[in-house]
Amino acid sequence: MGFLDDALAVGRSTVASAQKTVAKAGALHLDFVSEFIAMAERGAALGWHEAHGGNASLWLTDEQRTAIAPFLETEPGEWTMLQQPVSDMAGEIVLVTAAGCRMDGLKAAGARALGVIELDISGSAWRTVFGFDGGGRPTSELNGHLLILEARGKATDRRSRIVYHAHPTAAIVLGKLIDGDDASVSNCFWRAMTETVMVVPEGVGYVGPMVPGSLDLAKASAEKAALYAAVLWASHGILSTGPTCEDAFQRMEVLAKAAEVRVSCRQCGLSASDYRASVPDDVLRGICKQLGLSLNEQLL
Repeated sequence: MGFLDDALAVGRSTVASAQKTVAKAGALHLDFVSEFIAMAERGAALGWHEAHGGNASLWLTDEQRTAIAPFLETEPGEWTMLQQPVSDMAGEIVLVTAAGCRMDGLKAAGARALGVIELDISGSAWRTVFGFDGGGRPTSELNGHLLILEARGKATDRRSRIVYHAHPTAAIVLGKLIDGDDASVSNCFWRAMTETVMVVPEGVGYVGPMVPGSLDLAKASAEKAALYAAVLWASHGILSTGPTCEDAFQRMEVLAKAAEVRVSCRQCGLSASDYRASVPDDVLRGICKQLGLSLNEQLL
């Protein structure tokens, strides 16, 4: 190759790279991607995402798949095996945050902090089809997110699509102050304020201290997700799910505030049994009846 040929090759490569960057920027402006980013940054503004704490994933609907299809890589990444298959999500694609990314910097980091993965026809392996620029990878909680998405999908006829994990301070504190079981945790949240039962009438699941990113945590969380839209991870934070980013965020927001109320009551010397610090059974039942919700009476 001569000098001119080399220069033309470099020029073509530069143009192709620029076109690819523009294309990726376009994907980041899709409505559902923008909502995903906004959810993370709203949580960060509330102090829920210190350093690289927290993560999120969105199981794309058919409409969302169609919208993002023009932006996907023509040469996807290599297949990577999952520790635990998710057969009900075979062939699906999921938008997910990158390992080590800051939730308050998703918009600025763009395709370095976000990516889209595709699952193979058995749900046993994944590959990158968009993003994770610079050698990035999905969150270390990926297998857990997929198992939770699968479990919530089964429980909601595939309506639940988002997994959002955050670290609200009061929720972590609360997890250290109460008994570690679903009933105790649910009642603690329900009875803190009247809004809580409106977003989690079925209750809140509890998972004890486990290694973040481990398969044990993934499996335990999926078991709870089959029953509950939200789960408290001991000494770790809250996992919130829902059909949309807004649903998951609002559920997290209410639980975070309920935890603050409960912790504040404890600091003021009010025990959980003090009527002034608790929403009584008849009010919980009345709220659910008025809104047409099914209260999980077994946890009362």
